[in-house]
Parts: sequence; C-alpha cells; structure tokens
Amino acid sequence: MINPNRNQQPDISPVGKINFLEPEKHQLSNGSSVYLMHGGEQEIVKLDFLFRAGSWYDKRKLDSVMAASMLHEGTTSRTAAQLADTFDFYGAQFSASPYYDNSYVSFLSLKKHLPTLLPVVADIFRDSVFPENEFEILRQKRKQKALVDSKTVSITAQRTFLRKIMGNQHPYAPINSFDLYDKVTRDHAHEFYRNHYTSERMNIIASGLVDNETLAILEESFGTPWGGSTDYAPDISHLQLPAPEKVDIHKKGASQNAIAIGRLMPTRNHPDYPALKVLITLLGGFYGSRLMKNLREDKGYTYSVHSSSIPFLHQGIFLTFSEVGTEVSADAVKQIYHEMERLQNELVPEDELEMVRSYMMGRVLREFDGPFAMSQSFETIFEFGLTYGYYERLIKTIRNITPTEIQDLAQQYLSPDSMTQVVAGNV
Repeated sequence: MINPNRNQQPDISPVGKINFLEPEKHQLSNGSSVYLMHGGEQEIVKLDFLFRAGSWYDKRKLDSVMAASMLHEGTTSRTAAQLADTFDFYGAQFSASPYYDNSYVSFLSLKKHLPTLLPVVADIFRDSVFPENEFEILRQKRKQKALVDSKTVSITAQRTFLRKIMGNQHPYAPINSFDLYDKVTRDHAHEFYRNHYTSERMNIIASGLVDNETLAILEESFGTPWGGSTDYAPDISHLQLPAPEKVDIHKKGASQNAIAIGRLMPTRNHPDYPALKVLITLLGGFYGSRLMKNLREDKGYTYSVHSSSIPFLHQGIFLTFSEVGTEVSADAVKQIYHEMERLQNELVPEDELEMVRSYMMGRVLREFDGPFAMSQSFETIFEFGLTYGYYERLIKTIRNITPTEIQDLAQQYLSPDSMTQVVAGNV
C-alpha cells in the first residue's frame, strides 16, 4: 500500500480525450424511438421516458404540472396504493417530473424484474384515471406549498424575475398567484394527459445493463400505439418581451434580501453558448469565481452567490442569484454590476482563466462518469436535436477561448443596462 505524502500537491494532468458512449438507436413498432446505452456491470436498468408534455404545451397554466403529478395515482385496474406497493416490493423507483419543455418519467429497476414491472408502467401511461379524491388532495397540497413558497424571499425573487424577463403570458413564466390552483380541474389535467402522454410523443433512453432482451421487453410493453395526437403549440408571436427593469418587492420582517439579476440569452443550440458558459462560470459559476471572491470571501455578504445559464429549448436565460443581509443589499447589487463591468473593461488574467478551464473540464468529465451520467448527458443534447459534437465544441471552447474573446462576449451580453433586477426582502 502506498502512503501519499499529504504535504506535496499531487500531479495535475490535463483532461485528455473523452470517449462518448454512443447510444444504439432502435424504433418500436409504434414509432417511438429507443436509445440503448450499454454500460456498467450491475444488474440495474434505468429507463428515462421523455414526453413532449412540459409547460410549453399548456393551454391553461398548471395542466402539465398536475398531469405529471397524477400519473401514478391510480389506473382502471390498480389503485395508487397498489402501484406504490408493487414498486416497493420489487425495489423499483418510479418518478414523474414536469418541466418546461418535456415531462420526464424515470424508472429504475433490477433487470430481472422488468418483465413484471414494465407492463405496470405501461398501464400508467395508457390508463391513468386521475381519481377525483386524489386529485383534490394533490391540488390542495400544491396550493399550500405555493402559498408557503410565496412568502420566501428567494422563490419570490426568482419567480418574479422569470415573469419580468418573459412576461406573464409566456409559456415558461411561473404562475403569478397560488390562487391559480383553484382554477385547475381534474378534467383539464386529464385531457392534457390524454393528449400528451401518448406513444407518438414518447422517446425512451435505456441505460445500464441493457441488451436486445431489454429491447424486446420494451417492445412487448410499449410497442402498441396508444393515445391520439395533438398539434397544439403555443403562439408566442404576439408576445412582446418586456424591457429591462428594476423591481423591489417588500417582505415584512425579512432578515435577508434575495437578489436576482439577469437577462435573456442564447440557448444551447446557439453558436455563442459554449463560450457564454465559460464567461458565466468565470463570473459566478463556481467557488473560485469573481462574485464568490468579492461577495463571500472579501466582504462576507453571503454564503453563496451563483451565476448560471439556464437553457430551455425555446429560450435561454442568464441569472445571478444570492441572498444577503438586508443592510448590505444595495452594495451587493453594486458589486455584482461591478464584476460584470470588470469583465467588459479588463482582460482576464491567464492564470485565472486556466483555473476556470480546469474546473469546467472536470465538470465535463463528471457528466460522463458511468452509464447513468452518460444517459443524462445524451438526454441533454437529444432534447435540442444536437449530437455529441456539442460537447466537442464545448471542450474545444474551454481549452482555446482567449481573454479577448471573453471580453468581447462580456461587452455583448453583460451590460448592466440590459439586466432585469429583482430584489425581494426588507426593501
């Protein structure tokens, strides 16, 4: 056994070539695509079902949220309790998560139990009945959670920010009042389910110990078409994006202020996106970032400040968020803009850029560490109609971007005048 010398820094080696796990594409008899990603030695299979059923397709706010939440609350032949007991008995996990563009149903199971459990999952997709009593309980729970969330400065600031940069009527905009839960109905949510959780709108990514036997079980369980088709998509051509503004939201008795600053930006399939990820990481995307050094290390204003790029399919968002003491809120806002202006006016030192490169390459490596992580990374690009060329361009950009290119991007995208600012708390 080798005892490491803890007084000596280990050697640092640059990240070499990343071997992407190419999925094996198949098609079920009903036309649904299946992507098999072989990997791992454990007898575990993870299935990710992607349905085009996110909030983008809502005719009415919350229909997609309630539909996803009600999926496993009972079918014609199985109650919610029976479904839960079945998955628990076999040690399987089933979860449904509504999001902005797609709804994701994740299923994890030992491979040997797939013939028993996948027909149950298929029953949920084909014949979920949305029992009225369970729907009402869920509606009240979600309304109560929305009420509690509306009292917190962090969620208030972030949701107000999203509404301010896109407008209240945009499909991505969060609801502006918890009272909207009073208007959502079981019939509307079930109609959304029938129109969107269909074989035509489904893709499957299977990872882990998957093989032709797995494909045969998927064909047997899901290969027959179900549901109709819907061509509904929102018409946002009439929506006018709001101008940047600064908004203060008073929360009586707040001990901290939540700060959300940002703007609309290109999304993942835009040529500028990989370089923007470098710029945003440098500004506030990791513990060694400019904003962390300024607001946390130097001034002690906050435990955490973070900048991120949020890539939805139809729109990208840049957001810097932090919670600070009320007495330092104004200066924290000033310092955030100060760091943006520094990136506009000064070239980034090469040693600082090298640190960002190392951090980002490490993040890319983690995104391909094991079959489940690889399937998640493939899922990310699949949604945007991209190939692994996206990651190759990202890696190339991380390795080769120059301080001048970063400054040019900052001048284009980080102008304080272009930012929408929301501060919630004792303001």
